[in-house]
Amino acid sequence: MFERCSFIMGENDSIIVVVPESVPKDLPLTLEVHEDSISFLSGNRVFATVGCHQEHILTRLLAKAKVGLIEFLNGKPSFPAYISIVADVQRGLRAA
Repeated sequence: MFERCSFIMGENDSIIVVVPESVPKDLPLTLEVHEDSISFLSGNRVFATVGCHQEHILTRLLAKAKVGLIEFLNGKPSFPAYISIVADVQRGLRAA
């Protein structure tokens, strides 16, 4: 679905994920954090995987039980931006 995303980082290790497309909302959303990537799952189905080699981002994500996502449709910012969905965060158990 998409191959990259961005992050907004704030105080107290807060983090928001910015995705370039609308994400599925029919099933619970989960972010699986792997050693060098993040997989986005709708239910049990992986719909996107993005490479991430920035340890501080992976660490912040793993410190959270849930994370907010902002969707920038068609990859273009639209303000005012808002958190449109919340995803569970878990350590990845499978190969990305």
